[in-house]
Amino acid sequence: MTSPSNRTASPQGSHRPRRRLAGTVVITAAALAFSALPASAGAAPTADASGGRNTGALPQIKATARPGAGTVHLSPAQRRRLLDQAAGAASDTARALRLGPTEKLIPTDVIQDADGTVHTRYERTYAGLPVIGGDLVVHQRRGAPTVTYASEKKLALATTTPKVSAATAKKGALSRAEEKGTRKAGTPTAPRQVVWMMGAGPKLAWETVVTGVQQDGSPSERHVVTDATSDAVLNNAEHVKSAEGNGLYSGPVTIGSTRQDDGTYALIDPERGGHRTLDASVKSSGVLFIDSDDVWGDGTAANPQTAAVDAAYGARTTWDFYRDRFGRNGIADDGRGSYSRVHYQSVQGVNLANANWQDGCFCMSYGDGADGQHPVTSLDIAAHEMAHGVTSATAGLGNFGESPALNEAISDMMAAAVEFYADNPNDVPDYLMAELDDLHGDGKPIRYMDRPSKAGVSAVGYPPRDYWTPQLKWEEAHMAAGVGDHFFYLLAEGSGQKTINGVDYDSPTYDGLPVAGIGLTDAAAVVYRALTVYMTSTTDYPGARAATLRAAADLYGPDSDASEAVANAWAGVNVGIRFVNHIAVEPLPTEPVAVGQPVSRQITAYSSRPGTLTYSAKTLPRGLSIDRTTGLITGTPDKAGDYGSVIVITDAAGNTRSLSFTWSALESGGHFFVNPTRYLIPENGVVESPLVVRGRPGNAPGDLKVTVDLDHMFSNAMVIDLIAPDGTVLTVKPWGPWVLTPELHETYTVDASAVPAVGTWKLRVTDGTPGIFDLDAGHLQRWSLTF
Repeated sequence: MTSPSNRTASPQGSHRPRRRLAGTVVITAAALAFSALPASAGAAPTADASGGRNTGALPQIKATARPGAGTVHLSPAQRRRLLDQAAGAASDTARALRLGPTEKLIPTDVIQDADGTVHTRYERTYAGLPVIGGDLVVHQRRGAPTVTYASEKKLALATTTPKVSAATAKKGALSRAEEKGTRKAGTPTAPRQVVWMMGAGPKLAWETVVTGVQQDGSPSERHVVTDATSDAVLNNAEHVKSAEGNGLYSGPVTIGSTRQDDGTYALIDPERGGHRTLDASVKSSGVLFIDSDDVWGDGTAANPQTAAVDAAYGARTTWDFYRDRFGRNGIADDGRGSYSRVHYQSVQGVNLANANWQDGCFCMSYGDGADGQHPVTSLDIAAHEMAHGVTSATAGLGNFGESPALNEAISDMMAAAVEFYADNPNDVPDYLMAELDDLHGDGKPIRYMDRPSKAGVSAVGYPPRDYWTPQLKWEEAHMAAGVGDHFFYLLAEGSGQKTINGVDYDSPTYDGLPVAGIGLTDAAAVVYRALTVYMTSTTDYPGARAATLRAAADLYGPDSDASEAVANAWAGVNVGIRFVNHIAVEPLPTEPVAVGQPVSRQITAYSSRPGTLTYSAKTLPRGLSIDRTTGLITGTPDKAGDYGSVIVITDAAGNTRSLSFTWSALESGGHFFVNPTRYLIPENGVVESPLVVRGRPGNAPGDLKVTVDLDHMFSNAMVIDLIAPDGTVLTVKPWGPWVLTPELHETYTVDASAVPAVGTWKLRVTDGTPGIFDLDAGHLQRWSLTF
């Protein structure tokens, strides 16, 4: 017979001095009408930079929970029953969502709110093939439910027969994994035929898993996805989630052990799913730690048990945090414990300098640092790795675009939350990552959440990012995670200078305006709900903004100060728009207008208070006016010049926001006609911009000049045509060549002598880039005709 035992590890030996602190809901889908929430909904970041100056601290906002906002703790049996019911109704749910006849849904997770709302997460298959990036969440509320999609693109393939053989895909995956740094790669798994829905989406593809060793000694499990038609690489991602660290220990702590039949004790925590702590210095798979007196470790790195104490404590504390704060029953919410391997070395005998989480083994592995003398087992490292497991079991944030960075950032957020929850005097809670280690040899943490760039230039050649940019999705995940870390600090503590638990912080914002925090507990609650209910495998930073706003609305109300604080924290890192006087305004469409050219410009604003908005304007370009109720500016300018315009927006509570700017009206007519309105060029799509020509009798000239200004990563891949007033299509620019060209500013000569000059001309721009790339959209900035 075994019996549980909670014992205290022996006191630490010498270590670096530290600061001290004195019912069940079933979805009947066929009868329901669904509305969709895009996974990446949210305003594109467009705030003007202010040099990132420091901002003053504001009083913290008190977030008041809404009635019924909490989640219901589900026992493993209750959770299983809900999943079984969802599986039984999956075909009806698919029909209600208007999925194709060959698409099927597989329920993978379920959450129930106190008000009876059920959130069911599904994976998708197409003709029996797994769909990567096809996951979705059905939110069954009172009345019509909503759906969060990882991708809203239509799922249809011309064929499911690959042109590239599995053998070719397997051979190519091995070389491509080695190119990305996987060493000592073994024989790849047999390629799995899948449908790839990421990026420009859907494509028939092969997914091949190549295992080996990463450069730092971590296990490598690289998933290589290749197009089954062209063999082009669609994704090449490492699935072992690693964090840098070189941690010290947590001091005298209580850990869970189990008494064996022979009277010895095993490091198995019976109260937390049977979590086991293993010694991987013996063999990479690990050997269970056994002790005769149930007193573990002596606080020194020389004793192998000391690292085991920290790992067991980290697992125990993180389990308790998720249970006490969110009612979660273990990493996968199924009561199952993971296991930890300390002193890890790879099968090939390579020392692990870091720590990592692996989905495949449902386990954490902790190395002994670069010198083999400093186990990487501090509490924030342990919590960070286990948060990867929670993310994998819920949103499943993928390895495409910004999702890997968001995955790393959420692990940092939850690591900070676990530290504050533990409140261990030997590891004083803070907003620093791995602050107990000295990995860089400079005594500094590896990440600073208040200002991530303080960490300095990393091994990948640049510092963590403080603010979002469109290029972020191409950057290394740990560096791009700085944006999420910074958001979380702002949401929890606000901007400006402050001292917390003896640590000085000074957090700036992108637009230089202050942000008020809501406290770490409520900030973590918002992020956790967003992760488990609204995020999907493809969520990026704008999508995370949308998810956290929905989460805050659920928890505290859509008109609450807490919801407004979430939006402003994101604006502080250049994601989305900011509320000022409780009013937020999308970037104003204030590019120049032209005399004689019809104008339609929409002012879009929101209030965090209930009621409608009204609009007024002063000194618009002559000939333009604004609709008081819709904010639409229309008319035809009749006089050129620069106008000092002011837009005033007023909410139902009487709050106002004024925006002043100079609005130019360009001369247009005679020999020169211009349309300076900016148009989005949709990815792999088409856009047309009109231009009205008056006072030019007869036909256009044979040397009509067409001047075009546009931006796109591959602007020379844009195909440009001129459509005459009678519908005749004239070629302006053909496709190519295929080289990197971020901007195009050219004047072309077109023979338009066969078409009339007067009337509405259109410039048509077609995005000719291949669909295998996840490229940023381009813009037609302006164009003109010179007769």
